[in-house]
Amino acid sequence: MPSLPFQTFMLLSRAHAAASRRFDAHLGSIHGLGLNDLVVLHHLYEAPDLRLRRIDLAEKLCLTPSGVTWLLRPLEKRRLVTREPSPADARVAFAALTPAGERAVKDALATAEGFAADLLGPRLGKREVTQAVQLLQQLAV
Repeated sequence: MPSLPFQTFMLLSRAHAAASRRFDAHLGSIHGLGLNDLVVLHHLYEAPDLRLRRIDLAEKLCLTPSGVTWLLRPLEKRRLVTREPSPADARVAFAALTPAGERAVKDALATAEGFAADLLGPRLGKREVTQAVQLLQQLAV
């Protein structure tokens, strides 16, 4: 029998996969974005000047720099995100939200907020959601 910590990890992984799949389908059908796209756009939307160094974005997403490049490529093709060189350091590049990206993230966030409430509301009360947030914040360090 697997240990309780391992069982917990496996259940977290399964819950994440199931929720991501549902979010991808819902956001994709309305906005043409997946959950990972929304997460990227949201980080840029929350950033000063709507941009982040690509390496900082990688850290926020818990990805490698090449993983961020792979994730940004379709968003750049859709002109939701642009690549900006640093004026101070040629080795540094920024990922920046375009005006179209800003509109897309605002629209998609409204949809995602409602979907998250619909997904969690019937299963968890406000107290359980608050507890889950606290527990997940401890794990996300």
